[in-house]
Amino acid sequence: MGAVSILHVSLPDPDRDFDLLKIRPLAVGQIRLVSLFDLDEVLIARFDAESLLLMPHGGIGMTRAISNALSDAGIGLGTEALPTHVYPEAEDIHEARMLKSLAKMQSPLGVDLLMEQPTRWRAHDNGQDYADAGVLRRLIEPALVVAMGNANIGKSSLVNALAGSSVAMVSDHAGTTRDHVGVMLDVAGLAVRWVDTPGVDTEVEVGDELELVSPIIERTDLVVHAIDSKDGVGALDPRLLSLIPTETPIIRVGVRSDLGTGAVPVDCRCSSKTGAGIAELAALVRERLVPEEAINDPRPWRFWDS
Repeated sequence: MGAVSILHVSLPDPDRDFDLLKIRPLAVGQIRLVSLFDLDEVLIARFDAESLLLMPHGGIGMTRAISNALSDAGIGLGTEALPTHVYPEAEDIHEARMLKSLAKMQSPLGVDLLMEQPTRWRAHDNGQDYADAGVLRRLIEPALVVAMGNANIGKSSLVNALAGSSVAMVSDHAGTTRDHVGVMLDVAGLAVRWVDTPGVDTEVEVGDELELVSPIIERTDLVVHAIDSKDGVGALDPRLLSLIPTETPIIRVGVRSDLGTGAVPVDCRCSSKTGAGIAELAALVRERLVPEEAINDPRPWRFWDS
């Protein structure tokens, strides 16, 4: 839900259903602005004989009020409309699916790849293999990245450096981030949901923090383990380590590299203060989640939901 909601309404008996809606009938291909149930000015479109698209203002309260009014009037909300109904201008089902997915695309990196798919599917041989749909799906639905590490080593500063603006609390006091802080980031063209978890180590008392972050860590797609380059502190608290699924990839990042380089081995080093290594970290995150090999795969990609 956003500025405008779209409700798909079934029309099993159009004459009766237009009476129940208390509006003049629309012919297929017509669009009209009407006052619906004295609740809102609603744009109504009819692209086929079996359904209507109602487009009210998209606030949660208004969408719920109109949905309830439709149910009270005996009007049934339809199943999800076919892409060809939603995008009647599309040349075929492949282009309609592409347009539907493009509307949800979060990552700039995936736009050109998605727009190539109708051509690939039209030339597709049924015996041909597909590209890795699970990995490429992260171009449309952002992956979850969880930053973990000891307290007061610069995890919040790191997410600010990646975002290019202040999006997380930063302080010299240990344990400033007492709840997880989430933000949408563009890392080398890939949109990710980045969650900055509270620092947990032997110097910070742990209350509800582990309970709060456990569900997030358990379903994360990638862990960024921040390690203090200054003094080489590297091990994750066992309480956090035990929550990470065994198959989840982990990137070990040496933060605060401007203050020194410790002996603990890492995948990359960076400094939020100077900006050194930030672009390299973004590229590494993108590669671990959506490898260049998958993006360059010439095979068709099954990018639609169903």
